[in-house]
Amino acid sequence: MDTGTHVLFGVTLAGTALFFPSVAADSGLAAAALAVSVLGSLAPDFDAVVRLKGKDAYLKHHRGISHALPAWPVWAGAIAALVAWIGGMWAHAPLLFAYALLGVAIHVLSDWTNAYGVQFLLPFRREWLHLDAICLTDPFLAAVHVAAILGALAGGTAAAPWFFAGAWAVTAAYAGWRIAHHAVVARRVRRRYRRALAVHVLPGLWWFRWQFLAQTDSGYEMGSLAGKRWLPCKHLPHADSHACIEASRRSSAVQTLRGFAKRAYASWKEEANGDYLVTWTDLRFWRERDWPYRAEVRLDRQLNVVAEDIGWHKKAWEAPYV
Repeated sequence: MDTGTHVLFGVTLAGTALFFPSVAADSGLAAAALAVSVLGSLAPDFDAVVRLKGKDAYLKHHRGISHALPAWPVWAGAIAALVAWIGGMWAHAPLLFAYALLGVAIHVLSDWTNAYGVQFLLPFRREWLHLDAICLTDPFLAAVHVAAILGALAGGTAAAPWFFAGAWAVTAAYAGWRIAHHAVVARRVRRRYRRALAVHVLPGLWWFRWQFLAQTDSGYEMGSLAGKRWLPCKHLPHADSHACIEASRRSSAVQTLRGFAKRAYASWKEEANGDYLVTWTDLRFWRERDWPYRAEVRLDRQLNVVAEDIGWHKKAWEAPYV
């Protein structure tokens, strides 16, 4: 999920600690629970420091080892120890550890529901895992958790934990419904393209809007569904081979994209000066005019890589919402 959603989740998670009488009666302990919950909800994304080495390094490592199962107790232990030390609350360290661990777990599991995915089974499996069910920023979930915070502020200490617990009950039910709905839509796409070799369905910003990619023997079929309506689809033939495409495979940007992509696709064109421009993308992340997640490699006439770049070429509010 996006950073704002992770912060909201951390705040409402901390609110459930008010069910403990010791937390409800001690504002200092309540503040400590809030601190570990929010920090735990943000900790896996501290891998953003890798951005200092460039976009390529960041995209290669983001949602990798920092999100992996072995990292969960490490993050939680470090956060709980820091907060307990600052606040002199070693007696409550187990509670602080539990809420930090819950924050980390909720962060990773919510990332799992997105289409971008997460490598939380590292180092045992390098596979990117994704449920393709919920957008990176989900307006409904944000509204539910904001409403819980406002309700808790208005309702007082006694009512506050119930607002937060209610928000999490709604979140769990909503996630279950979205995952089940995704499975239903994916079956519809498979029935339409019975000979498809692979099918990917990604969520739109609105509940009943989905976009899909189906790989067939003749190429790729891309389209959208709005409720029960099939919206206009388009066909993309399989990529033509060329020496410049093969040469581009040795670039770091292409290796990063191919290590992540489920449906890698390469296209090329010859520039006016005779150079080649090779573009690699993951076809799952398509939109009407282009593929916003791509690696671009420029090669000279001797097929030497002279420039490369990788990243997202879209605004945060533009599709696809991953």
